[in-house]
Amino acid sequence: MSTAPSPSDIPVIDISSPSPDVAQQVLTAASTHGFLFIKNDGVTIPPADIDAMFQLSREFFHQPREEKAEYAIHSEKAGGINCGWVSMQGESLDPEGQKQGDPKEAFNISPPQAPHNPLQPLPPTLASSSDLLSRFQTACRTLCLAILSLLGTALQIPDSEGGSTYFTTRHDPYLDPSGTIFRMLYYPRTVSTSRNENGEGDETSIRAGAHSDYGSLTLLFRLPGQPGLEILTTSQTWVPVPVNPSPSTLPEPPILVNIGDLLSFWTNGMLKSTVHRVTFCGGEERYSMAYFCHPRDEVLLGAVPSKVIEGFGSKGEEELRGQRRRLGLDEAGEGKGGVLTARQHLDRRLKVTYGL
Repeated sequence: MSTAPSPSDIPVIDISSPSPDVAQQVLTAASTHGFLFIKNDGVTIPPADIDAMFQLSREFFHQPREEKAEYAIHSEKAGGINCGWVSMQGESLDPEGQKQGDPKEAFNISPPQAPHNPLQPLPPTLASSSDLLSRFQTACRTLCLAILSLLGTALQIPDSEGGSTYFTTRHDPYLDPSGTIFRMLYYPRTVSTSRNENGEGDETSIRAGAHSDYGSLTLLFRLPGQPGLEILTTSQTWVPVPVNPSPSTLPEPPILVNIGDLLSFWTNGMLKSTVHRVTFCGGEERYSMAYFCHPRDEVLLGAVPSKVIEGFGSKGEEELRGQRRRLGLDEAGEGKGGVLTARQHLDRRLKVTYGL
């Protein structure tokens, strides 16, 4: 199982002036927690755009069900793999631990700047804000590339192998298709249930089941006063992640970033794809948004050429075992010792999530 110290230790990192020291801060957080906060100076991703995106999300999810259902995920009108509307309980992020799907809705939108992806049809509510959607996703992608570049620097990837651009070139949507997706999420109001002293509860206390993310990086946006995100610690207990870790000292709420499966694969488990979930906190309706950054489909997930990773040795074996379990692979089975492509990995995770 993935490791993660207390969320109170998750750092807020200012990457506005990149340097080797900043790169090391990012690497340390990624390899220790699997989560980090990025200081939002108001330029990285304008707060006004974040607010506008949340308002757009509210407008969409309060549309009649039949209008959303026209763009249901996996339907012909959805416009691509993993695109479109996900109905209540339409997916299960923790199929082993849940009898029913997650009590939430979602809408997945493919990147507007990806020429290899088919143009995704959007419901009128979203299509009327296409400029905002494009601008917001572009800003998210720019931030992800900046973080990936810092990781390339901190891992000391040789210049002959691409150096700080090792990861960024593998995430260039103009070269090949990718699984990158932007997701709006809505958790309707409901009655929460009690949990025991270990933070455990019955299935109705969970809004999004325990899971790790499928891609390289995830940018997560949450509204103030809407907690619920929890991560699994080394002691196998669930602890909450604050929405704003330092509200009195930061001009804007920082952007939460977490490491996904693919960076864990690439680094032999050095970077942590930490297991997390969303629980009921008071039962109020909840909105969040996530930008899932994926590499190009055909990129191989072999070990990154890095002496830092070589020095890490076999310490990430437990992390990788957790990855294989989530992919449905056993230690001696398919995939053991082999190298998956980014698309193969994504297809396996989607199959488990949607029961395809």
